[in-house]
Amino acid sequence: MIRLASMLRLAAGAAALWLAPLAPAHASACPADAVFNPITKVQWTCIFPITIGGVKIGTFDKLSTALDAQSSESPLCACRKGATFWFGVKVSFWSPSRMVDVVTQPYCMMALGTDILPTHGKLQGSQSSISDGTNTRKMFAQMHYYISPVWAMLDMFTDLPCLETKGFDVALMTEILPTWQSETLGEIIQPEGILFGNPAAGLACMADSAAAAAGKVLDPLFWCMGSWGSTYPLGGDIHFDDSVEAWAGLAARGQFMMGRLGLSTISSSDGCSDIPTPIWKKSRYKFQMLEPVKGGQCVNIGRAGSLWTSAMHAPAHDNAQFMLFNKVICCAGVSAP
Repeated sequence: MIRLASMLRLAAGAAALWLAPLAPAHASACPADAVFNPITKVQWTCIFPITIGGVKIGTFDKLSTALDAQSSESPLCACRKGATFWFGVKVSFWSPSRMVDVVTQPYCMMALGTDILPTHGKLQGSQSSISDGTNTRKMFAQMHYYISPVWAMLDMFTDLPCLETKGFDVALMTEILPTWQSETLGEIIQPEGILFGNPAAGLACMADSAAAAAGKVLDPLFWCMGSWGSTYPLGGDIHFDDSVEAWAGLAARGQFMMGRLGLSTISSSDGCSDIPTPIWKKSRYKFQMLEPVKGGQCVNIGRAGSLWTSAMHAPAHDNAQFMLFNKVICCAGVSAP
């Protein structure tokens, strides 16, 4: 069920009125044909490999070998929650459960195929060149984060205890967040970001970029997103050479923000519970591009655009959409008497 509360609309309207316009940009029109269809848009091979009781099923991208190595090798599991105890078989797979828009047109809800609120030129996306001799550019865009548990939407495998049963919903819209519009405000809310704006932190991100190109993810370097840029500041500005990489970077930054807000969890390694992630584990996520071009593969956070972004930027389309797959580890069993 889609819930866009009246309070959210009022807050969005207020933000649009008082925030100053950004630099002029040629924002793409909101595509009416981008309504989310889980059957045709999801790249179903991305759910593999599935591991059941230590047996791995399905093939996967060779570049994702390190990422998929997290699949549980232990066949049996036992869990306890309060007075309830259960034992069973450990299952792990990639679940398409979240979706992210990155848009130059404010309030363009791509998953719904509509623009819900005109802003009259305010909060619009932009691109600009940086005059520091590096030949790099800077992009600004808005981000929308959706709860979209595809299995529940299709009413499939709902008897598996670790699958979400909630319906489709809009979880976050950056148009109503002043911190997304301003790096300065973002640093006030997330002061730890200042710690990573130094040469040493930047050198560490070079290592993360090299690892991401090889399909590996360095979870301790949480402030890095490989070739996609830096996690901080948590705002809509990002430096880029490849537009598709920049879109992916803002989508990944949205996932990090959800964890910082206490709105995101991951499966525990024993498969018994979900744990909060105020600092994300990048290795638990991979992305598939949905719009403007459907991606034929899923990529780990930070993978170099030269390996996957070719022909992914359709002309005159500057709004993008991604499906987020998260690694689910589950102890599927029966309660003990």
